[in-house]
Amino acid sequence: MSDFQHEAGRLAAFIDRADREEMAAIQSDLLRVALQRPDPAGRAQAMDQIQAALSDRIRPDGMSPLQQAFYVAVLSMIERTREAVAKAPARQG
Repeated sequence: MSDFQHEAGRLAAFIDRADREEMAAIQSDLLRVALQRPDPAGRAQAMDQIQAALSDRIRPDGMSPLQQAFYVAVLSMIERTREAVAKAPARQG
């Protein structure tokens, strides 16, 4: 299992619980994964890979309306994180 599949599994569990109190934890996880990459392009690519892995796992048609809303919120968080980390400067050695 790739790191991205593992992270997608964690996000899918958050979505399944649909607990708004966990939104900060989701954002922290996304930032942690992105900032592990040294350069902006790698950070954006990490968000793309997490989103793809999550999309492979999630079937919105089998979810409650609350879970569907939470899924859309998580996708938005991934997009905003992608945009933010792509603008951050690369880490120096």
